[in-house]
Amino acid sequence: MAYRASKNRSKNSIIPLYINLKKIERRPEETIDRQLIESFVKRELNRVNDRDIEQFLDEEFQKGIEEKTWLFLFDSFDELPEVLSSVQADEKIRNYAEAIDNFLSGFNQCRGIIASRQFRGPKHLVWPRFRILPLESRRSELIRKAELPPMIEKELIKQVQIASQEIQEMTKNPMFLGILCEDMRSGNPFPENAHSVFERYLDKRLTRDQERLERRFNLQPSEIRTIAERVAFCMSIDRGLGLSPTREAIRSAMTRLNLRVPGNFDQFLTALEYLKLARSETESIPGESQSFTFAHRRFQEYFATCVVLRELDRISPRELLTNGRWRETAVVIFQTQPSQVFSPILAEARQLLEEMLSSLSGLIDDPIGYVDEHTVNKNRSSLRSFSWPTGVLHLLSLLQDGFISRIKDLPDDIQMQVGRLVLSASITGTLADQKWSLEVAGITPQPVLLWLLRNAFASQSQWLKEVAYRQTARLNKIPDDIAASIRQSLLGLFASGRLHRERFATEAHLSRLDQSAKFLSVMRLLRWIGPIDNILHLGGFFVLFLLFTLAQFNLLYQIFVAIFLGSILLFSRFTLQNITSIINNLSFSLRSFWNQISLGRASTPTPTSGPSSLVVFSRFLSLYCRLLFLPLLWSVFAIIAANIGEFTHPVWWLFLFIFPLLYCISNFKRLIKICMYLLSNFSIWIILVCYIILIISTYRGIQGESLLYEVMFYVYIIIFLCYLLGISVIGIIALFRLLKDWIKWQNWLKNRPSSMTSKELLNLIKLYHYSGFCKRLITVIREQNILMATEEDDELISKLALAVERALVVKKRKLGNRQKKWQKIRTNPIFAIKYIKLSLERAKKRRNKQQKPIYLGSDFFYTWLEDYTKKDVNRLTKLGHECLDEIYILLEQVRAKRQSS
Repeated sequence: MAYRASKNRSKNSIIPLYINLKKIERRPEETIDRQLIESFVKRELNRVNDRDIEQFLDEEFQKGIEEKTWLFLFDSFDELPEVLSSVQADEKIRNYAEAIDNFLSGFNQCRGIIASRQFRGPKHLVWPRFRILPLESRRSELIRKAELPPMIEKELIKQVQIASQEIQEMTKNPMFLGILCEDMRSGNPFPENAHSVFERYLDKRLTRDQERLERRFNLQPSEIRTIAERVAFCMSIDRGLGLSPTREAIRSAMTRLNLRVPGNFDQFLTALEYLKLARSETESIPGESQSFTFAHRRFQEYFATCVVLRELDRISPRELLTNGRWRETAVVIFQTQPSQVFSPILAEARQLLEEMLSSLSGLIDDPIGYVDEHTVNKNRSSLRSFSWPTGVLHLLSLLQDGFISRIKDLPDDIQMQVGRLVLSASITGTLADQKWSLEVAGITPQPVLLWLLRNAFASQSQWLKEVAYRQTARLNKIPDDIAASIRQSLLGLFASGRLHRERFATEAHLSRLDQSAKFLSVMRLLRWIGPIDNILHLGGFFVLFLLFTLAQFNLLYQIFVAIFLGSILLFSRFTLQNITSIINNLSFSLRSFWNQISLGRASTPTPTSGPSSLVVFSRFLSLYCRLLFLPLLWSVFAIIAANIGEFTHPVWWLFLFIFPLLYCISNFKRLIKICMYLLSNFSIWIILVCYIILIISTYRGIQGESLLYEVMFYVYIIIFLCYLLGISVIGIIALFRLLKDWIKWQNWLKNRPSSMTSKELLNLIKLYHYSGFCKRLITVIREQNILMATEEDDELISKLALAVERALVVKKRKLGNRQKKWQKIRTNPIFAIKYIKLSLERAKKRRNKQQKPIYLGSDFFYTWLEDYTKKDVNRLTKLGHECLDEIYILLEQVRAKRQSS
């Protein structure tokens, strides 16, 4: 932009002015206002202290402000010294944001841009917001451009996608991704933490330039490293310095912290700048101390961590465990140091946990005993948000990352305390509490972790299942039911089309599991189903078309046949993933049925709310199309084989055409047991006799052409026409509502705002009839970071999530009660009469009882909820589990933005 302005002869060209806010210094008597910003801008523009520049600013600066000449680029807002050092950072952020806003308003007609990390950004301003997207889509491309050996490249791509949060954040930056590529090119394995990567990289940088350092500065690499560590530690612990202090300020701070300052201190800092590990923010001006900053904050964090690793008494254990600035340092200590070194830190962690848990009542005393006696948490008696103690999730996450590969070094009493907390939260809390519990459950005893995983896989939340899928790597041995859930997760990835996109991450995750070869075999089969299915469809089309051609029909008939076959085969091919849902549901029912036989008693499977009739119809239609062309059933049998985990090795792929026969042979004893159970079940015989009587009666009526046959024929016709009329009316209404929702959705997409409150979001949700549009609305708002993050927004989204989850829990409980009553009716027909009588009495009481408002409260949410469910009390339930997942993910985003600001 500056280059274009220099070439443009017009007086109206825009000139950008770069202003680095982290160098602003305010005297105590100065207020944070427009005047402070203006004086700092002028001082920064004339930092070389030049007379001509000062004269130009006196003559042209105010004129340019009035004529819209300047474009102010305010950088490093989150690195303002007062914001970094303040305990009440939110107040300082608001003051500086308002000061900049005032500076750019009034007589100032110029525009401005504020650059800041989300952490401590100017959230109070209502300016349009733009985000720098993380390096996700191009990350694999940059790895390939590094020209690594094929095996190393594949391993790097796999491991990056399932690495710790620290490494994933690091690889979103191209520079650090390049450092990691070079580290693995040197023959090093994929790192457990970022500290080891920087260790090798900086050692290499210092030793590479050893001769130049000796010749130019007469310094050794080890000496430079020592000074870099002391300076970085000093800048990290003394918040008043900021990220770009003057050399004199660093010298004074090191003296206060009893860190030795060499006589040629400036020469060391100049050497760090020469190595490009640091840089000076200002030009050298006579009489002014130069500023100093590390080339990247990660370098500063690494050098500061080195000091703490060497001198643990520099930082108190409680500070290491509770202050987020030292989180990665604490993780590195746990991962790399002997247990006797960090024993004081573990003692502090034990005390912290005891303090945090002492504030909670009703925690489970014996988590292992509880999980031994209870199955998964199917029907919760109550549903409320769990009161997590402040800082406990940060502490548990830190411990889990620190002991990820040495869990045996974590004391049993700490694991038991963590088990008490996360198990209690998962049992009594909401879906979000279950997810947070599972995320840090890697340091709980194995029985507790296993119970939490089973509970997650039994839920209908895909959000929770994905966390459980990642946490299975922490199990020493995977039971059969968890293995079945993992295979179903792989089928879910296949059905959603994510298996190919996430193949490297999935393969890396499966490689960490117990019996990984079986899971990798299932994944390989699922990845090849698509290409093989394409070949089968093409072959089927040409064979069938050839047969019709040889029959010597006319050309028009052949064209019609080709179009008809092509449409059926195309529908069959592109709806292959729909069959996965049928197989998953059938597999769940069969497993529940087998458990019933194995236990020798009736067990009611967990009721679920199924999809719409239209979706079910499309799924079965896809299956019927494949039944017309038997070779296409190979793909169906392959999906079933992947679901049960048998015959998935490539050796068996050719024989999957006869999969039913293979399964019967390999499970002969189980099938015999099922047949014996069916023969012993009296209800099966009753149903069979009724079917036989119906078939005989219908056959005799048809043969005799009796009056009964004619009556039944016309009755069937009337019933069919009424059914067809009813379906048509319902379909037209549904189509009209769908079209209406689609028009609203398209209008909102074209005119979507840059920011939105939760009240506006709730009012938008109320406009749509179909939950699919509500889910897409919440997803777009989350991905575009549109929702504002205030306390009110947090509260409203929390209430919405809790209301939807309660509605789904109540519906699940009602379905379970209905199934239990049906079980009683099947075993005892007299119970049906009692149940009908009891239902009539309850209905009479409800009619006589005065109806009270369902939702009490005068605030916005309860008014909205009453209006939302006025015409349909089940409207919240219809939002479904997928929409609930999106609401909770949005809530997490809002809370993360609030915490970071």
